[in-house]
Amino acid sequence: MEQTFINSILPKLGLSNLARMHKPPLWLTYDREGDTVHVIFEEAKKSDKSSLDKNDIIVTKRGKKVINMTILNVSRLFN
Repeated sequence: MEQTFINSILPKLGLSNLARMHKPPLWLTYDREGDTVHVIFEEAKKSDKSSLDKNDIIVTKRGKKVINMTILNVSRLFN
């Protein structure tokens, strides 16, 4: 199951290199009701800046460092 997730799902989320990262996420969750995937590298602080990109991904950064990502409407990637 884990290998299927790594080989099939992560690339569709644009996260195919996640397993090879030097510092992988602290956690990755799927919210079925909200149809979102949350990828958390560090806890966000109030001073961190978030922005929504054209692919419906909310990226939170501290300077140039990505702190976390929320992929919205994730089921669209599997249709």
